[in-house]
Amino acid sequence: MTEPLRISVTGVGLVTSVGETRETTWAALRRGERGIFPIELFDTTGQRASLGGAVRGLTLETAPKEYRGGAWSRSTLLALHAAREAMAQARLDPRRLRVGLVVGATTGGMFETEARLAELHVHPDSQQAQLEMLAHPLTSTGDCLDEAIGPFWQIRTVASACSSGANALLVAANWLLSGRVDAVVAGGTDGLCRLTLSGFNALAAIDPEPCRPFDRRRRGLNLGEGSGFLVLERSTRALARGAEPLAELAGWAMGAEAHHITNPEPSGVAAGRIIRAAMREAGLDASLVDYVNAHGTGTPLNDAMETAALRLALGDELSRIPVSSSKGQIGHTLAAAGAIEAGIAALTVHKQSLVPTAGLEEPDPACSLVHVPSVGRDARVRAVITNSFGFGGMDSALVFTEPGLVAARHRRGRKVVVTGAAALTPRGLHGTADCGELLQRADGEGSREVTLDLAAHLDLGRARRLDRSSRMAALVVERAYQESGALSHGPREELGVILGSSFGTISASAAFMHRLFEKGPRLASPADFPNLVPSSPVGHVSIYLGLGGPALATSDLAASGESAWAQAIELVEGGEADVVAAGGYEEASDIVERSIAILFERSSERKSAHPARAEGAAAVILEEKGHASARGAEILAEVAQVLTWREHDASPLLPLEPPRGPARAACVILPRRDRALEDMLARSAWQGVPVRVCEGACGEHDALGAAAVAAAVSEFAHRRIGDALVLGVAPGRGYALRLVAP
Repeated sequence: MTEPLRISVTGVGLVTSVGETRETTWAALRRGERGIFPIELFDTTGQRASLGGAVRGLTLETAPKEYRGGAWSRSTLLALHAAREAMAQARLDPRRLRVGLVVGATTGGMFETEARLAELHVHPDSQQAQLEMLAHPLTSTGDCLDEAIGPFWQIRTVASACSSGANALLVAANWLLSGRVDAVVAGGTDGLCRLTLSGFNALAAIDPEPCRPFDRRRRGLNLGEGSGFLVLERSTRALARGAEPLAELAGWAMGAEAHHITNPEPSGVAAGRIIRAAMREAGLDASLVDYVNAHGTGTPLNDAMETAALRLALGDELSRIPVSSSKGQIGHTLAAAGAIEAGIAALTVHKQSLVPTAGLEEPDPACSLVHVPSVGRDARVRAVITNSFGFGGMDSALVFTEPGLVAARHRRGRKVVVTGAAALTPRGLHGTADCGELLQRADGEGSREVTLDLAAHLDLGRARRLDRSSRMAALVVERAYQESGALSHGPREELGVILGSSFGTISASAAFMHRLFEKGPRLASPADFPNLVPSSPVGHVSIYLGLGGPALATSDLAASGESAWAQAIELVEGGEADVVAAGGYEEASDIVERSIAILFERSSERKSAHPARAEGAAAVILEEKGHASARGAEILAEVAQVLTWREHDASPLLPLEPPRGPARAACVILPRRDRALEDMLARSAWQGVPVRVCEGACGEHDALGAAAVAAAVSEFAHRRIGDALVLGVAPGRGYALRLVAP
């Protein structure tokens, strides 16, 4: 029996429009102060509504020189201040412990690069625009923090729209329970930008006045910006080094509503299910809950849905539990919201004090709750639930408690197997049986785009809102699930989807920004904007297929497919889901091919060659072994080892176990040729094992890591190999997945 574990919060860092530190933010929130003012960061002429919660004291221009330009963005600077503050409170030194970093993000460097995107839409070869795009990828925040306050043992970037920050904490909790790290700095960050203001205005979702969560007269949200980071660590480790536990992260859950890309499922059934799951994870009865930190956006649909969800989750106890939302004071900070509110929840427990819902004057009868209007107050708080609901219906709930309130948990280590695979390449749609064809060496000539008629393979009644990336993703996830038989066995609300993408729908974002600058914000398309959110293909896939399990996007440059399967394996191992489709997608883009990808090539050798980029998608079905056996699924391969590393790891493949049996029964599969990887292999237990590559048949794109796993699974299905090592790298990072025959 393993040692029972608790997860302590030992540090909180907050940057918001009402305060640039944890304590100034808390004091202002408690007083009911509002940080909603006319936005001055950029020209808002022509916007329907232009109030927002901007952080006024932090800019790149006033930051130290090492935090200006290059890959640094406003979002990253906000993250630096919050993460550094949390680490300082926890007295956490990443040079002495194995410390992980998880970042939730949606806008990344959009504020700095949106004008360049508009230029690249017209002139994709613009060299000046290229030089200013280093801050654009979501991964740039993690890379900059690693350099500034690291080194971190491992780093993950996740996106699930407005629940991104909360899901970063969920990922961190799983890392701690698995023993991968000793502590994690986890949270979210997002800066204001023209794209999000114009997009939410196009959806008529912004209140032209300061917003009023739960109020009868509410008309929408106010956008905000900020960052929240928490230090989470195993309690025994924290106590051993003398760190003070502020609260415990006792429970968490995530899932999808599978309803609509922007509107919540009105009954609250899906959100209520997720809240109950978080309470069940914590072993927490509703009678111990003393406060709910609501998502509370101030939109008519969201607030009513959340009220219904709380009734379903908490029952009669809801009549005594105070509920409030901080968004009336700091605005909706998108990816940062769930993390900032998690920080508020932890401080509520630590300080035994509640914060109010500013702007609430006439409570809506449809939101009949125990409100905390105007100003905060002291209260006995044993346990707090904090909710986060994102575009695409990607929801999560976290439970924070007093230290020691609920029982400790045991480490998990469930066996993960693969039960299906699919890939979409310029050559067509491949199932498990023929994904092995992707390993046939080819010159890569021919169309770089998928010529398959995507619409012909989709139910257009359900797929009409899907853009090209989402259609490619939906095709491979559906095919992989069909191959596994999981779609027809049991409720779909238990099936999840994790997809990786390096740059997202960047061409569509560029077109949106070009139109915005050329025509003005009032002509921004409400139909186009939801598809620009980095996690929108994941949301679309969950809606299209009716999947209610974990839904999450990951991003890690050319290793984005690898980050998705690593994340999915962790969720299945940790018990967050029994079945998850994991993969990646990349849509062909002149902007990526001619500009951005060149900035992030893996080596000078590849940069000089600059292979033409293709597009594609791939997915595999990862399943808990007992679950797969119980439903009679064919187990194609078992997950034996997963390794992740950063560039400061001198011997990343040293932990690899040698292949089973003779070398001819084993195979190394690479997404693309890479001399550095091959040198690593030459110094590992897999020296001399045959190497096969996907790049020739699939073309070059950043979802090749997912295609490589699909190809490996096909080889197992045909019993051509008994042991496979799939490797993938991007600048400064790498992944290894070892599969063995069942």
